[in-house]
Amino acid sequence: MTDRQRYPAGARPGVHELTSLDERLGLLLLVRISFVGLVVLGALVARDQVGFGVSGAGPVSAVYLVIAGLAEGYRRSPWRGRMVVHRAVLPLDAVFLAIVTTPSGGPRSQLVVLFAAQLIAVTLLASQRAGVRVALWDSFLFVLIPTLSLSGSIARLLGAHVVAAPPASETALAIMGFWVVALCTAFFSTVSERELRRGKAELESLASMASRLETIQGEEEVLSLVLETIVETFPLHRGALWWLRGETPWALLIDRRSDPGAAVASVPVHPDAKLDSVAAAAWAAREPVLLKTFDTAADPAARALLPDARNVVALRLLIDGRDSGLLLLEHGGDPLTARLPRRTLVMLEQFAIHASLSVGNVRLLAERERLATIDGLTGLANRREFDQWIAREVSRAERTQEPLSLVVVDVDHFKRINDTLGHLAGDEVLRGLAQVLGRAVREMDLVARYGGEEFALVLPRCDQKDAVRVVDRFTALLRQRLDLSGVTVSSGIASVPGNATSVEALISAADEALYESKRAGRDRYTLSTSAAGSGHLHPLGSL
Repeated sequence: MTDRQRYPAGARPGVHELTSLDERLGLLLLVRISFVGLVVLGALVARDQVGFGVSGAGPVSAVYLVIAGLAEGYRRSPWRGRMVVHRAVLPLDAVFLAIVTTPSGGPRSQLVVLFAAQLIAVTLLASQRAGVRVALWDSFLFVLIPTLSLSGSIARLLGAHVVAAPPASETALAIMGFWVVALCTAFFSTVSERELRRGKAELESLASMASRLETIQGEEEVLSLVLETIVETFPLHRGALWWLRGETPWALLIDRRSDPGAAVASVPVHPDAKLDSVAAAAWAAREPVLLKTFDTAADPAARALLPDARNVVALRLLIDGRDSGLLLLEHGGDPLTARLPRRTLVMLEQFAIHASLSVGNVRLLAERERLATIDGLTGLANRREFDQWIAREVSRAERTQEPLSLVVVDVDHFKRINDTLGHLAGDEVLRGLAQVLGRAVREMDLVARYGGEEFALVLPRCDQKDAVRVVDRFTALLRQRLDLSGVTVSSGIASVPGNATSVEALISAADEALYESKRAGRDRYTLSTSAAGSGHLHPLGSL
């Protein structure tokens, strides 16, 4: 047997509705009606046990119901003091129950169970504090009635002829029972409310994270926020997140064992690294997978991210419609007994789903922005991107006093190519020339489709001599392409600061140099000598 063991995730929790305080207080009227019903029923079928008949219980019950009904009506009104009236009626319940249990001996009465029902109802529907106050009031009444010898008067009120007198020990046991019921109900109600508050806090954390994710545009920032929020929200020690960006693996790690304020950190990942059987299990299960420990042989990548991890939850990340990420969360504890509630697993799954959707949205937005800057035919930067790029580079060149060159390239006799070979052939020429230009420049340079059959090369940190070398390079590559045989180009070269000091002047100087190349017979480049662009002519391949 391997050292990796799974806990069954189990069924998902059902959906439960929560009632407001106003609705819960309204249910107390139904409890009071049920008390009256049970008292009247006892008087009908068990007169000897309860000690009175319907004729005696009827008037007392009617008065009790009228007062309770009026108090409930006032509580639902818009008038002031509604909650004061509600709190004043709670002792009335105990008085009514004390009256109907007195003839049959108080603690010995068959109706004494109604006190327990009253305590449970008040504690759960009103508040734990109200339940404790009612228990105190019940205890006081059980001591007050025998102390003041009120049993006979109460019996005459109900038409009872015999009154049972319980010993003090039974009264004490009954009072102890009241407190056990009240305190146990209050305790378990507090536990339940704590779980509800925790669930509310988790939902608020999820909503807050979702709101913050709308303002983040980077994949790593999105996943870092998700990982940090999960570890802060749930009782977790460590968390790791592994995902693919294209075909490149990336990983994030957060460790709060020794430093509660530790931030998410990027973890180096080898380009050829692949996730192991943990990811395969999570992707296959399509639900959280709970692991006691990682298998030494089958889970080397997971063990590298979370060494010596115990009690780990593995959740898949479905990005761009495919399984391309994994979330590993360690909650620690005894590996034989530690478990996470089903509700927690469901919430963790919701966080993972938000992470997947957010990364997908970031990628979609990035692709849309990329397409907005790309020429659809050649795959080069479009005119919009060129305008932004050259404005930025001219500003940088003026600030740093470094040279900047602009080369404008035009395909010679392109209309003739379209007329004789067709527009599809012309498109192929443009695509082929775009590939040639892209191979001739550095990564820091920009090649853009300037318009029609014109291209522009923005060359930072290049003076005119360096720009000529680039022109010679792409000219040589062009002549090596058999599919572009017979295609020639004309170019104009202008530089900052030699020929211009602004974007408009630089473009104008390069354009004028290009026109000089065309006027001189094409298949050549022209170096601009001034912003006016009179220029000197050079056959291609020479300086």
